[in-house]
Amino acid sequence: MTGRMMLVLGAFGLAAASPSLAEDGSARAVVTSGSSAMPSWTPDGTHLVFHSRRKDAKQHGIASRNIWMVAADGTDERQLTKGTKDEYHPALSPDGKKLLFVSELNGSRDIWIADPDGQNAVPLTDDPGTEDQPAWSPDGRQIVYAAFPKEGGSFDLWLMYADGSGRRRLTTTPANEIFPAWHPSGDTIAYVTDVNGNFDIYTVGTKLAFTRWPARGRTGDATPWVANADGTAPIELVAAPAPALHPAWSPDGRTLAFQHRGEKGWEIWTLAVPPDIAAPGRLRLAQQVRGGADVDTAKLRSGDTLRGTVTDQRLRLRTAYGAVEFGRDAVATVLFDTGERGLARIVLTNGDTLSGFLENEAIHLTAGGRTQSVAADAIAQLSLRAGGQGAAPPAAFRALMRNGDSLLVTAAFGPLRLRVGGRTMDVAAGEVDRIDFTEAGNKADVVLRSGDRVSGEVVGERLPLVLAAGPRLAVHPSSLRALNRTGGR
Repeated sequence: MTGRMMLVLGAFGLAAASPSLAEDGSARAVVTSGSSAMPSWTPDGTHLVFHSRRKDAKQHGIASRNIWMVAADGTDERQLTKGTKDEYHPALSPDGKKLLFVSELNGSRDIWIADPDGQNAVPLTDDPGTEDQPAWSPDGRQIVYAAFPKEGGSFDLWLMYADGSGRRRLTTTPANEIFPAWHPSGDTIAYVTDVNGNFDIYTVGTKLAFTRWPARGRTGDATPWVANADGTAPIELVAAPAPALHPAWSPDGRTLAFQHRGEKGWEIWTLAVPPDIAAPGRLRLAQQVRGGADVDTAKLRSGDTLRGTVTDQRLRLRTAYGAVEFGRDAVATVLFDTGERGLARIVLTNGDTLSGFLENEAIHLTAGGRTQSVAADAIAQLSLRAGGQGAAPPAAFRALMRNGDSLLVTAAFGPLRLRVGGRTMDVAAGEVDRIDFTEAGNKADVVLRSGDRVSGEVVGERLPLVLAAGPRLAVHPSSLRALNRTGGR
């Protein structure tokens, strides 16, 4: 048993036995009392925390929501908070030592932190607006949340340290950005936004779970789906009863918790994810079409689908910050979803996303002894089977590009040369925790691993980067928004 599991078990007095869960893709009710919602897992995957409105918790005739916990098999249910105002959206820290939740005790929605049993609760935010939907970073050092200002506007994502300090705004669009969720690597945050008029999921990572309902249907028809983090290869988990909302992955990725509306109110359910879907790696479109056949698939704009082996060994993309070339084994998906001639979005097997103009004028697909040349303009989506690419260099940083691309890079960048107070200094990659660049690229704010901060003018036209996927780039600082050290490195 790991130290982390021992800590969580000790904090809650939980039994060490693993819950008995179905492994055949079936769904089962876990909590049916009251109206219960927003489940999330304990770090060891044995229990769920959730909020519940119970009829025996009266407040002027209206039951208030409080935080509860239950074992994954439905036993050992207990109440953690007993507030007189609504308390909801719970999330345990990765080490199991702290519990985050939203409380309305002070008259507005604020984020609070408590011991794992709900005791010794204190507010982390006290703004008159709304702070909601908190989520821990995988290392437990930071918290991302959605906030809506009192004076009006829209929801934006904010970030703060676990003690409530260092608050900074992550999004500044007129749209609403809500329900943030951190990727287990610590590199990226998934969230929901209505920037395109509908609520869509934006993320970089490996797999995501979400709910979907028919365009002319209702949320009561919503069912859980699983897809790659770039939105490709969506698969419906038909064993879950509708409506099924707010899915949450178990730490081992084998089970989804979700809320389902029963006859008496919202209930907490779990679903054992089918093994072929839960297996590590990307979901592939060919697995849906041909039951797992190991082939490459091209979906054409005409609606036709071609399957076979892509023989092109290199894909070349001209991005806003430079030309880059990848071996086919590094590429998972190519999406031509903008409608603009030649413009593509490439998703790499490591989760990186790049956008630009694909310089391959055609893709060559071999099947049944014949090779067909397909114009790139005729393709809507290209899904490549898993290749035999060797181990990539370790990634030390996530480069967030000004055009929205996201790239893992090694520690072999720089050094970054800054002019500070009339003198020039070199900042080595090994010293850096985070670098934020101005839009013009002429200034940078550097947070060092020691905790110190350095700001100054950027000296030099180009910053050399080595992508974890292999290629080398020399980018102008104006094309970079930030370089963030990845979690755990």
